[in-house]
Amino acid sequence: MSNKITWVSILQGWSMLLVVIGHIMLTNIFQNEATPVTAFIEKTIYSFHMPLFMFISGFLFYHTKIEKDKDYKTTITDKSKRLLIPFCFFTIACLLLKYAFNPLMKRPVELSFNYIINSFLYPASNPLGELWFISTLFILFLFLPVYKYALANKIRTGICWIICLSVFVFFPSNIDFLCISRVGYYAIYFFTGTIFFKYAYYKYLESKTVFIVSTLLFITLTVLSVPKIFLSFSGILFSICLCLQLAKYIPTLFGSFRDYTFQIFLLGIFFQMAVRFSYLKVGIESLYVFFYFVSILVALYIPTIMAIQIKKSKVPLIRLFFGL
Repeated sequence: MSNKITWVSILQGWSMLLVVIGHIMLTNIFQNEATPVTAFIEKTIYSFHMPLFMFISGFLFYHTKIEKDKDYKTTITDKSKRLLIPFCFFTIACLLLKYAFNPLMKRPVELSFNYIINSFLYPASNPLGELWFISTLFILFLFLPVYKYALANKIRTGICWIICLSVFVFFPSNIDFLCISRVGYYAIYFFTGTIFFKYAYYKYLESKTVFIVSTLLFITLTVLSVPKIFLSFSGILFSICLCLQLAKYIPTLFGSFRDYTFQIFLLGIFFQMAVRFSYLKVGIESLYVFFYFVSILVALYIPTIMAIQIKKSKVPLIRLFFGL
């Protein structure tokens, strides 16, 4: 299997598009009743987009590390460079940037030793709150030996999956230190992603009939009041089936940005904040749709352009700052 799997690349682009749309919030109010259409979009996206991100991360972790039997030291060193260096860089950069514009910030920051330390130890309170994802993902990577052991046969795999499900259901939800509660919450999605690749379950989802069924299931569960785990997995299933179909007809879909999803994740929010401030400053409600689409475009393509240029840098540290 090639390093680039078309439908997975499209799935990465799709998931990043969902994240970007979910971060728009031009009015600074999540699921604003004054904008019911976008409020519904936000509600739908937030029902599954981060579980989808974790699922894809587990899927790719199996493909790039577990399947190739990469050793622990090499894997964690690689992930440290890829995740922790950008985490530290963007924490400090965002702290300084927010401090410079503190009066305009929804979440003001302070320049103190305790605040800086807490930004690392409690990532959800980080100046760039979205960095909780990096911390959570890195800790999940640390369990590489567990995944290798569990995926050795289907019995172990099933037992480990049940353990992850039990952790999801019973693990305390208020442990913010190093995002431990989020690790427990998202482990089920991450591990399911590794299983999905290990046993090539995607081969059973390639037909149009399965795509139609997955779409109807997702719509039904979105309308009904069901436990979020069912809605999240139905959203993941729908996304996979959608991208499997899209890969057949539009294999280059999202090709303009799908190779730079991590950089979009790191940088996009800054440009969306600029668009948000501009919209609030202009104060013309009739321009809402215009600013909404501008927010999507700037979050996707300015980071992509920046990443392409940074990638050409001859200074390795600069590339590492941006996860390249």
